[in-house]
Amino acid sequence: MAELEHLGGKRAESARMRRAEQLRRWRGSLTEQEPAERRGAGRQPQTRRRSPRVRFEDGAVFLAACSSGDTDEVKKLLARGADINTVNVDGLTALHQACIDENLDMVKFLVENRANINQQDNEGWTPLHAAASCGYLNIAEYFINHGASVGIVNSEGEVPSDLAEEPAMKDLLLEQVKKQGVDLEQSRKEEEQQMLQDARQWLNSGKIEDVRQARSGATALHVAAAKGYSEVLRLLIQAGYELNVQDHDGWTPLHAAAHWGVKEACSILAEALCDMDVRNKLGQTPFDVADEGLVEHLEMLQKKQKMLRSEKETRNKLIESDLNSKLQSGLFKNKEKMLYEEETPKSQEMEEENKESSSSSSEEEEGEDEVSESETEKEAVLLQPF
Repeated sequence: MAELEHLGGKRAESARMRRAEQLRRWRGSLTEQEPAERRGAGRQPQTRRRSPRVRFEDGAVFLAACSSGDTDEVKKLLARGADINTVNVDGLTALHQACIDENLDMVKFLVENRANINQQDNEGWTPLHAAASCGYLNIAEYFINHGASVGIVNSEGEVPSDLAEEPAMKDLLLEQVKKQGVDLEQSRKEEEQQMLQDARQWLNSGKIEDVRQARSGATALHVAAAKGYSEVLRLLIQAGYELNVQDHDGWTPLHAAAHWGVKEACSILAEALCDMDVRNKLGQTPFDVADEGLVEHLEMLQKKQKMLRSEKETRNKLIESDLNSKLQSGLFKNKEKMLYEEETPKSQEMEEENKESSSSSSEEEEGEDEVSESETEKEAVLLQPF
């Protein structure tokens, strides 16, 4: 029994360490990442004699009460209007934490008080993901009996059964997959398929209607880069998405792809000529936050990008030169045409004047002839005998 307890403790510790690593992410809290000196910069020292009051946010108080296992205090806070589904900076609810702490009593209390059993944290983990990872079979069974979904996918594309290490846990979850009629492959592809549909629509309409994630400020381009949705990424770039768009922490899509080690996404962004030297709010470039195994690849991409930029500049100069040449040629032709059009009316006017002049002289001659004939007739009449 002692050995089993020891193994259970090791699994829980392993799960906590894994969660800690996964929650070290680009959507995390900047305040927690900043050094103490920076956090305190610009603050005026307290000069009041009385000790300053420290007022914790209601959500933090509620989470602390749940973590301590004080159900009486939790009841009071709920009666005062506390949100049972409130989250911390990592998106963890009280139910997530109770599960990680293996506090079945608190888990039951929260579920009975209508906590969202399928709520996902910033990494897409539900409480059932946590139970499966920790190997807490009794908590997993309780969740399943109260409607937990076994087909929800986290940010790594994992359903709860993917995280199960114990055969009993894996068997339990896979049995429920069959009972619930879940298509795991379809579940894993669901988000990507939806994003593909949106990207195609934006490309065809010429209008991007993306909505940033409220907590992190991440865009569809960040998500596609971080999760390796290569086709989505290419379509979004074709649709005209801003390559260097930054989330609330100043992370670009390249920061996300580099941090999560998504090699192909890094290549797509670099070859589209994204800025590889953008710094986030902590002054970090994509190289600084990159997965260790990806740094060399990023350096290679940066060299390749310089060549691509040079080729693009040369190509643009040739196009510009050719265009100027055509414009100059077109300008000369236009000038010749204008001169021709100016000369043509003048020639026509002169011809018309000559015609008019010729016509008038003919009329004058005819008039003179008529006058002379008339005079001759008059003379003849006058000369006739009476």
